[in-house]
Amino acid sequence: MRRISVLAVGMVWIASTTFLGAAKPNPGRNVPVPSSCVPAVNLKLEQMIRAHPKGYTENVMLCGVATKTTVNSGGAHGSHHIISVSVTLPDDSVKLVQVAINDSLDGPVTAASGAKVFAFGEGYITGGAWVAGVHDVHCSTHASADNGWVVVNGVKTPKSCPAER
Repeated sequence: MRRISVLAVGMVWIASTTFLGAAKPNPGRNVPVPSSCVPAVNLKLEQMIRAHPKGYTENVMLCGVATKTTVNSGGAHGSHHIISVSVTLPDDSVKLVQVAINDSLDGPVTAASGAKVFAFGEGYITGGAWVAGVHDVHCSTHASADNGWVVVNGVKTPKSCPAER
């Protein structure tokens, strides 16, 4: 008798989440853009670079000065504008990192050499000229991430994110 009641409860739960819809995740939190670019802004970036994870790190912020913008056309995730940014980490070292902007999700975002850049999104370790990067600089698309953004000389993209995903 007890097995039947446990089974029945399980079936009711499955039915309610399937037919009535599972609870929606909370929308990503809106993280403010810092008022100034100081090395402390890059603390989580520095920690990620030291830890050298194989996967992605959620909610990484960076700020620095753009050195150039390039475009990677096509690919599995579409075209991307890549902004190379020179950042000063809290340990006073200077590193070259990239901000990858998905053109189809965010629209093309560029930064001329010398532009002030802030970015917030999903961090990753890279190779070549850069030690790391940040992408997913758009409204959050999964439950574990806050809303991302990129700011070039005070212009923020995206301007805002919807209340629900």
